[in-house]
Amino acid sequence: MPYKSALLCLLLFITSGLTGQTNLGVQVIVVDSTTGAALPYVNVQVANSAQGGMTDENGEYAFRASPGTITVMVSSVGYEAYKIKAELTAPLRLDIRLVPVASTLETVTVSSNNAAERLSRPVMGVEQLNIREIELLPVALGEVDVFRGLQLVSGVNSAGEASNGLSIRGGTVDQNLVLQDGAPIFTPTHLFGLFSVFTPDAVGSVDLYRANVPAEFGGRIASVVDVRTRNPVSDHLKLQGGIGLVSSRLSLESPVTRDKRLKVLLSARAGLNDFVFKAFDRLKNTRSKFGDATLKLRYQTGKNDFLTFSAFYSRDFYELDLINRFASVIARSNQYDYSTANGSLEWLRLIGKQINVLTRLVRSDHRPRVIFPEVDVPNEVVYQSAITYTGLSSKLEFGSATGHRLTAGLQAAHYQLQPGALLPGASTNVAPTQLAREQAVETSAFFEDEWSATDQLTVSAGIRYTQYAQLGPGEERSYPEGERLSGGFNATTDYDAGSIMQTYGGFEPRLGLSYQIGPRTSLKAAYALNRQYLQNIFNSTTPLPSSRWKVSDNNLAPQRSHLYSIGAYQLLGDKFELALEGYYRDIDKLLEYKPGADFFLSPDVETDLLQGEGRTYGSELSLRKSGGKLSGEINYTYARAFNRVGGPTLSTSINQGEWYRGYFDQPHTVNTHFTIDDGRTHRVSVNLVVQSNRPYSIPNGYLPIGNLTVPIFLERNNARLPLYHRLDLSWTIHNAGMQHRRWIGDWTLTVYNLYGRKNAYNIYYQPRDSGANAEIFGSSPLASYQLTIFGAPIVSLSYSFKFE
Repeated sequence: MPYKSALLCLLLFITSGLTGQTNLGVQVIVVDSTTGAALPYVNVQVANSAQGGMTDENGEYAFRASPGTITVMVSSVGYEAYKIKAELTAPLRLDIRLVPVASTLETVTVSSNNAAERLSRPVMGVEQLNIREIELLPVALGEVDVFRGLQLVSGVNSAGEASNGLSIRGGTVDQNLVLQDGAPIFTPTHLFGLFSVFTPDAVGSVDLYRANVPAEFGGRIASVVDVRTRNPVSDHLKLQGGIGLVSSRLSLESPVTRDKRLKVLLSARAGLNDFVFKAFDRLKNTRSKFGDATLKLRYQTGKNDFLTFSAFYSRDFYELDLINRFASVIARSNQYDYSTANGSLEWLRLIGKQINVLTRLVRSDHRPRVIFPEVDVPNEVVYQSAITYTGLSSKLEFGSATGHRLTAGLQAAHYQLQPGALLPGASTNVAPTQLAREQAVETSAFFEDEWSATDQLTVSAGIRYTQYAQLGPGEERSYPEGERLSGGFNATTDYDAGSIMQTYGGFEPRLGLSYQIGPRTSLKAAYALNRQYLQNIFNSTTPLPSSRWKVSDNNLAPQRSHLYSIGAYQLLGDKFELALEGYYRDIDKLLEYKPGADFFLSPDVETDLLQGEGRTYGSELSLRKSGGKLSGEINYTYARAFNRVGGPTLSTSINQGEWYRGYFDQPHTVNTHFTIDDGRTHRVSVNLVVQSNRPYSIPNGYLPIGNLTVPIFLERNNARLPLYHRLDLSWTIHNAGMQHRRWIGDWTLTVYNLYGRKNAYNIYYQPRDSGANAEIFGSSPLASYQLTIFGAPIVSLSYSFKFE
């Protein structure tokens, strides 16, 4: 009530006068911006002080502070974080309206919280993104996409226009841990890798950690992409969705019970794309369909307890002209059919005003298949595999009275892999094959503390300890020193179910420092050690959905990286930010493969694998403008990636044991994104990308064998694809009728690759028919061909709507 607030401020003022203290009273009132209802148990912190706590049942929190400038930070689950600076010269009342995540779906600004927080916090290489920040990005086929939004960030590149994932600071695709509500996503893309699987209308926020990864995360050596679905917070029915050429989507949010303590969010997307490919002659035999859905239930059991259940399902099917062949199978095409089914159950417990405990149980089930329809007979030969992840974790967060922000927790994870099985169906030419299952467990404990050591220096220090164990049943193979050859093991050991076959582990320290040398300038440094116990094995630029996963064992040690970062940050006025970061990552036990490696249904896959070392380094310069009709950013990245594998023999070394370019060694990248928004109806966005393309391997010669000319590859990644550049455009007409009504519709026109650049996805070599295309290839016995995915502008039109 207003009179209560006024009375409390008066009492604080009188008490201050009677005791002779100079501290002044501050009253914080927090309400929901859409309903005006008071928000209890909201976290309130005062920057650079020990003050902090939670609002009471009436959404109020009071404290005392010395006169001067104070910064108050307010946050709550399901709401946008809020930060305000105020001059305290007399007793003060702050009325704060928190915006629900569900309402923040209208504008675009890439940020990690806000400029002031990025300047002061001791974190580097961290970006926070929500779905409103990527809705306007011009993307292939007009799809709203999390991964395309992340590619605006310095140091983040696509693995290719039709590739399964991201390369972050020179790392490979499988070195990124991709999570949704705590459950891992093992194949995070749809439609040949063109966009990510996350249901757009269900995404609440995306955190990318590519420097000092928080201690609660582990298991990958390049980055963590932490996607969280938005909480259902609406007190009435809301619908939103869209219709497009590639997919259509629908989302529903509503309270379920009369007391509105149980709320639901259900969002789904589906695409049938066969008609798109029929427009291109070389893709006329291609078929594709996909779908994904997200369900979230949130129940407030009491004033201090919240239960949340999240479920996610994704399914893809596509068919291509035959690209993978298998002996004895006469097939006309490859059909890829893969699905992901994830579930997450969370219990949030608030203890007092400064402690909360989050306990989470997750399960992820990924099942890819490759189908070979046989020619002239109604039979399908099926290759299938599976990976199942089960995890349990509990995390405690505590804001102490001394200004420390503490995080601690325990985690346990279990992996169960079916590396591969071949089901011949009715075929008598194919023998059924079943590879031995693999399983492993990881148990971890972590602790992290963030505090202000001085007025200028803020520190974040964390430690993580992980114990990894490969479990039986299984067979352990030992090989002679030097080289592992198929069938060349000198001893085997059999293990019973549940017995420990191999162990690894160790401490993983994390450190971040921020020194603020002025109100608008700061310097930062960071260090992180990470290990990766689960490997994705593939011998192409990016893994197929059916690529094999492998647990670490006695022949395959976990990859380990040391990452060092340093940076400088400057605020230029109220709307511009300038950031410069540099990094160096040293990798041990880097995973590589032998020339000619074949992992398909291999019972001793370790004989085709090598391990070496790697290093990536670079610098990232970013200029960002926020606010006003024109917003956007310009990013330049210099990034190098090199590998070295120096085995004792020719077949156990690569490039004679010398350093060679990594698969994502792309020295120069410039990406820019600008949005012009008139604030009413029209919004235009442009995106320009210019970058050095990926390395690839060219033959060092050829060898005639009978009538066949065979290319010889003695060096890996000894050439580079031509320069990549692309311009995209998006134009959105918002609420064309300009009427305030319950149904609001937007039209969006997107043009991807506006000027039709024929960028090279790959260049490959084939033996050349004698005399054919002599004007191009001359007398060369080999012909080279460039593969381009999008060689022309891709135009798309979509309609999106919201209803309340």
